[in-house]
Amino acid sequence: MIDILKSFLEGIYSLLPDSPFQTLFSSELYHFDFLHWLNWFIPFDLCFKITEVWVTAIAAYYLFVIIKKVVFDLIIGKLIA
Repeated sequence: MIDILKSFLEGIYSLLPDSPFQTLFSSELYHFDFLHWLNWFIPFDLCFKITEVWVTAIAAYYLFVIIKKVVFDLIIGKLIA
């Protein structure tokens, strides 16, 4: 059964087109000589960490707003009515 499923998935995978990025990565554009120098001026790891904290804070705020709306609309609304 697993062999049939594996051959079926391989058949579907063979129908897919090649990656459009394959030519970009195999060409000379992929070999950036200045990238390690750029990292000295723009700390990408720090930018990623700051962005991660910011997205977590925004998600926590939206979760708080949703929970507050549920509490006030459903629970307190039923108690008053």
